[in-house]
Amino acid sequence: MLSELHVRQFALIEDVQIDLASGMTVFSGETGAGKSMLVDALGAAFGARASSDWVRHGFDKAEVSIVLGGVREVLGGVLAEYDLDAVDGNDLVLRRVIRADGSSRAYVNGSPVPARVLQDIGRLMLDMHGQHEHQSLLRPEFQRSLIDATIPDSLKSNVAAAWRSLLEERAALAHVLESRQRGVREEAWMREECARLKALELYEGVSIELQQQVDAGRNYAQIVDAAAQSLAVLEEEEDDVRSRLAGCVHALQAVADFRPEIGEAVALLDQVDALLGEAAPALRSVLDDEFDAAELQAAEARLMDLHEALRRNQTDEAGLLALQADLEDKLSGLDTGVWDEDAQRRKLAQVQQDFLTRAAELTAARVASGQKLVKELRPFLDRLALAGMQLEVEVCGLPEDESAWGEHGADSLVFMAASNPGEPFRELAAVASGGEMSRLVLALKGCGAMRAMPQIAVFDEVDTGIGGETAWCVGELLASMGEARQVLVISHLPQVAACAEQQVHIYKEERQGRTVSALKALDAVARQEELARMLGGANDRSREHAMEMLARGAQRGAV
Repeated sequence: MLSELHVRQFALIEDVQIDLASGMTVFSGETGAGKSMLVDALGAAFGARASSDWVRHGFDKAEVSIVLGGVREVLGGVLAEYDLDAVDGNDLVLRRVIRADGSSRAYVNGSPVPARVLQDIGRLMLDMHGQHEHQSLLRPEFQRSLIDATIPDSLKSNVAAAWRSLLEERAALAHVLESRQRGVREEAWMREECARLKALELYEGVSIELQQQVDAGRNYAQIVDAAAQSLAVLEEEEDDVRSRLAGCVHALQAVADFRPEIGEAVALLDQVDALLGEAAPALRSVLDDEFDAAELQAAEARLMDLHEALRRNQTDEAGLLALQADLEDKLSGLDTGVWDEDAQRRKLAQVQQDFLTRAAELTAARVASGQKLVKELRPFLDRLALAGMQLEVEVCGLPEDESAWGEHGADSLVFMAASNPGEPFRELAAVASGGEMSRLVLALKGCGAMRAMPQIAVFDEVDTGIGGETAWCVGELLASMGEARQVLVISHLPQVAACAEQQVHIYKEERQGRTVSALKALDAVARQEELARMLGGANDRSREHAMEMLARGAQRGAV
C-alpha cells in the first residue's frame, strides 16, 4: 500500500506530506483546488513522462516521494531484476526529481535508477482509473482479455502453438512453390545445357584425347610417310636394320665364349631386336589406317564445342563434369518437386484443421465465459443505476475467414449493449454514454473481471454525472474494493466521500502573496464540515445531513 506521500514545489503544491491509511481514502475539494495535480504527482512517482509544467514557477525543481509498504511479495521479481532491496525487508521509497527544463531523475531507496524502474513498479502496484479509462473497454483486444481471463491458459496456449505451426507450414509451402516457380524458369536452360554437356561425352582427359585425334587427322600424310620410311628401314629394304643386326649377333655369338663382354653385347642386341620387332607392327597399323575426313571433322567440331563450353561456363574440364552432375541432380529434383508440393499441401491441411479444431474449442469457452461475465455483472449494474442496460458478449466463430485467424483463435468478439430491455443490441460504444462506460468499468472491477488489479487503485472522478442513490452505490462499491486493496478516490460527491475510511481535503490558500494548494487529513469533526460544504454549505441543516451520511457510510454493507 501507499503509506506516505510527500510533494514539494509541484505545480501549486508548495510542501505537503501526508500519511495514508489502508482501505478507501477520498480526496475532496473545490473545483480547481488541485485534485488533478495530486494525480499527476502520483504519476510522476511511478515514472510518468516528466513535464516542465510540474515545477512550481520560480523554482528549479519539483520533488515527489512515496513510501510503499508490503512490496516483497508483489515486487520480488522487479527488485531482483534491478538488484534492489526493500527497506526493513518490505518497504520501498520511490523519489522523482523533475527539473525546470523538463529533465528528471528517479531514485529507489535513495539509489538512482532509470525512470523505467519506477514504471515497472507502477505497472505492478498502481491501477490508475481516469475519467477516460473506459475508452480501453472499447478496444477489441481489451474486451477479449476480459473474456479470456477465466479461460484455462492451456487452452489459449494450445491455440497459439497451433497458429505458430500453421504459419510455419504455410511458409514451408511458399518455399516449395517459390522453388518450383524458380525451377520452371530455369528448367529450359538447365535441360539445354545438360544436353550440350552430355553430347560432349565428357570424361577425365577428354580434351587431351580430342586434341590428339585432331592433330593426327590434320597431319595424316606426314605420319604415313614417316611410318612407311621407318618400316622400310627396319625390315623391308635390302640390308635393312634388323637384317644387319641379325648379322652382328651371328658373328658375335661365334666368339662370345672367349670374352664375357661379347656375351653381354649379344644379350643387349637381342633386346634391341625384340623392341624393333614390336615397333614394326605399330608402324604397320598406322599404314593400315585409312584417312577419314568425316571423323576428323567430327573430332574438330567436338573439340570446338568443348572449348566453347569451357568458355561459356568459365571453368575447366573438372568443372564441366561437376556442372553436369549438378544439373542432372537439379533436374531430377524438378521432376519430383510436384510430389513435394502435394505432400506439403497435405501437411498444411492437417495442421490447419488442428488449428481450427483448437480455435473452435476456444470459441466455445469464450461463449461460456461471456455468458458468465454478463451474469456476474448484473447485480453491480443494477446498483450503479444501469438496471436498464442489457449486455451480451457476441462471439462468432470464423473458420472460413482467414483474415480473422491468429494466435488468439479464429473468431470475433464484441461487447454488445441495449439501452433498455426489448431494444436492439448494438456495439457498446454506440449505446453507452461516457458516464455509463465509467460505471461499467467500475462494475467490471467490482465483480473481479479485471483480475490483475494492483494493490493501489486510483479513481479520478469516476462518479462524474451521477448523484443520489447511484452515488451511494458507487461509494459502497469503492469501499468494498478497499477491503482487498488500497483505494484512492478523487470525488466531489458527499455520498462517495461518506463511504471512505479516510478523507483528505485539498484546498487553496494564499501564502506570502502566492496561491498554493495544500492537503489536510480530516478528523471526524473536520470531515463533517467538509461533507456539509460538499452538500452545498456549512449550516446546521447540512451539518446534520453530513452526520447522517457519515453514519450510513460507516454502516455500509459489502456489495
